[in-house]
Amino acid sequence: MNSPDRPLTPIYDQLINEQGDVATEAREYAEKTEREANEVLDFGMPAPSAQ
Repeated sequence: MNSPDRPLTPIYDQLINEQGDVATEAREYAEKTEREANEVLDFGMPAPSAQ
């Protein structure tokens, strides 16, 4: 699970191996939920302008 851009974290890596990468799964689920909500709640109104 170690990658060049992530430091060695043996305890975290062991937890991921035992329990799964819950943080990544939660983030992906939240992004999916946000996309679905945006589709359902699209009222056809223009997006607010950035100030």
